[in-house]
Amino acid sequence: MKILSKTAVLISAAFLCALSCDTTDTSSQLQEAVLEVTPASVEFNSHNTEGNTFTVESNVDWYTECSESSLKFRPEAGSAGETTVTVTGIGAEKTGTITVISRKRSPDDKIVQREVTVTYSGEDVEPDDDPDEEFEEEIIYSDDLDKNPNAGDSNTYLDNLERSDYVNATGTGASNVTYTGQGMSLANNFTSQGYTGASGNNAINFYYDNRTLTIGGIVLAPGQNKLEFSFGATPYGANQLVSGEEMTLYADFGNGTAHKLDFTAKKGSRAWYTVSAVFEITGGTPDVINFQITAKKSRSKVDDFKLATTDKQATQTIEYAEKENLPLPEIPETVKENSDYQYVTHFIELNGKTVRNYSACYDTRRHNPVWVAYPMHTCYSVGGWERTTPDPWRRDPEIDESAQSKIYGTDWQKWPWGQEYSEDFVIGEDQYQFWATADNAVSYGRGHLLRSADRGGHNTPMNIQTFYPTNIAPEKFQHPNIHETLEYKLPNDWMCADTTYVVAGCYYGGATDDGYFVYDACSNGQQSSSSKVCDLPVAQFKIYLRTKSGNTMEKISECSEDELMAIGFWLPQILDAGTQQTDGNIEDFAYSVDDIEKMIGGEFEFFPGVPDEVTSKFNLADWGL
Repeated sequence: MKILSKTAVLISAAFLCALSCDTTDTSSQLQEAVLEVTPASVEFNSHNTEGNTFTVESNVDWYTECSESSLKFRPEAGSAGETTVTVTGIGAEKTGTITVISRKRSPDDKIVQREVTVTYSGEDVEPDDDPDEEFEEEIIYSDDLDKNPNAGDSNTYLDNLERSDYVNATGTGASNVTYTGQGMSLANNFTSQGYTGASGNNAINFYYDNRTLTIGGIVLAPGQNKLEFSFGATPYGANQLVSGEEMTLYADFGNGTAHKLDFTAKKGSRAWYTVSAVFEITGGTPDVINFQITAKKSRSKVDDFKLATTDKQATQTIEYAEKENLPLPEIPETVKENSDYQYVTHFIELNGKTVRNYSACYDTRRHNPVWVAYPMHTCYSVGGWERTTPDPWRRDPEIDESAQSKIYGTDWQKWPWGQEYSEDFVIGEDQYQFWATADNAVSYGRGHLLRSADRGGHNTPMNIQTFYPTNIAPEKFQHPNIHETLEYKLPNDWMCADTTYVVAGCYYGGATDDGYFVYDACSNGQQSSSSKVCDLPVAQFKIYLRTKSGNTMEKISECSEDELMAIGFWLPQILDAGTQQTDGNIEDFAYSVDDIEKMIGGEFEFFPGVPDEVTSKFNLADWGL
């Protein structure tokens, strides 16, 4: 596996920079910073949550650094006053140091830091509880989906519903729970019955074969390690429900590793079962837990979810560990350095975690993108598929404004989400937001490389970020029907329980270019005082990588070449006043990933670390084409 070069370094640096913003005290008389931590050492024990804490007392804001990647704690930063920090996990037989550091309030401010040592023997000691005391379960999450009884039918897709239509979640960790999955609907036919707690009314319906429901964002508290997850289920067309056959169940902690859970199924009446998985999390307590349920057959249904602590004998254990620092599969490796290229990554908060929205390579000389790389998974559909209205075109805050194509109006700050930049612009109506050729003969559309609908959600940061110029290219395809087919296939047919990785990019005609230019800041083909020359891509390309089964629940690096498939597509653009075509077969535009690399001049290696046997060939049938 190759190690990422400059691209990965810059992306990591951007992320670290975003996390290290300091709070500045502008007063001329600064009180000396005071910072104390007690105790100075913690012996971790998942069964003794009160002993997994230390206290920070300070008169200034502070942050932390950690020497051990498996060591998890929260919060990782705090303000003046007294704060309790809870250690939630560390690898077995590991020792780590948490360094608490005062934030500088001025350039001359002296920094104070203190250390806390955390150790874990790997053996958890049960507390000396009263053996006669009766166990009382704690409900972490429960939902009968009946906030609005009979809100849906078998054709009402979840992404067309509001939370208030059906989500009825209760429990200590249920306030931000989400339900996502392509081809999942809310149904009120053949309602749940025949088991204790069957609520009837609404149930979630698997509208197609082999679809996955993700229940995300369930928050766990320290010590909630021995758990039972249960729900009602009816597998369509099956006489019995067997774990791993008619349905599969996985759990993950938002760290990239999914764990298969075996379950028992007790039959009630009319083919409804009570499903139960009892398991224990070792090595600490994660912040969140998510569940994925995959049904083999369409018209299968699930209802009445519940996650609670338990004193039942766990039938399986799950090791909680920090996500490995592995190269991201879809981030291209830079082969030929170019000083005009700037690399950025945009992050969002999703299910209580900071995750990547997309990464981009932007050409600051051409004023247009080179590529955008992003993951596709149902977790990104938490906001639905709705587009922000009005379109939130705006500059990318990570790149100098003069380097970007001017494809946004100076009046966008009037919108509610733009007030933070209101002092930077003169408010006024501005229609000069498009590209056109020098003779005004051809106008080009603002084409998303990462589609807006694939990061949907009205007014959500992950949708708004798709309207940055780093993700937008001048677009007028010779065969728009091919592009439309790919845009349909990705979310509807190629997204799966595993992650699908995508790189969409632009080719400008070689190192010296072929002289195809447009002007930005145009309106109806007319330039403005803000217009500048921007290079026009002569073609766009799209490449895709995923597992063949779509349900391995493994990292790409853990998959064999026989488990993976990749494909690329080359989409030529109209460079003059030519006419767009509606004919053409998609197989005529398909290439291997290695072919695409050669066609753009070998500047990048796509999907570094993936075996050549995967990137050097493709099979249209694997992709349903």
